[in-house]
Amino acid sequence: MAPIHRLHGQDELKNCSANQYYNFLKNDMTKLPLICPRFFKSFQILAGDGNSVGTTWLVKLAMGTSHGGLVTLKQKIIVVDDESRKFGVRYTYTVTPIVTQGRDQSCLVKLFVEYEKDNENVPPPHEYMELATTMNEAIARHLATNA
Repeated sequence: MAPIHRLHGQDELKNCSANQYYNFLKNDMTKLPLICPRFFKSFQILAGDGNSVGTTWLVKLAMGTSHGGLVTLKQKIIVVDDESRKFGVRYTYTVTPIVTQGRDQSCLVKLFVEYEKDNENVPPPHEYMELATTMNEAIARHLATNA
């Protein structure tokens, strides 16, 4: 088994509370192609109710030239913890955002990514971290205008 590698990042999102953002992650991820169409081309539920552990999604992303333009990911929800606002999804790697309340009308999204490399020449998934920041900002704008 290959060693587990880790990346982490965080985004402070203005004009949306921690509860608003977490509730979007939990209940409205299928809206991503509407609010972030540049990257999210489709988002469908393959199994489950769409927002609980065991749900499986099929997501098509536009991801730049290193992936040939379009990437299809099969994602499975592995953690939903309302108390700590933790929502974990697994695909090629595990992504776990934890949402905390910031100052005023803002929240802090801490993103933890765990992944295995097929070999040491495989670069870390920095493109996905950049996509996560873009997605976080788009969700915050959507929530601010639709609150």
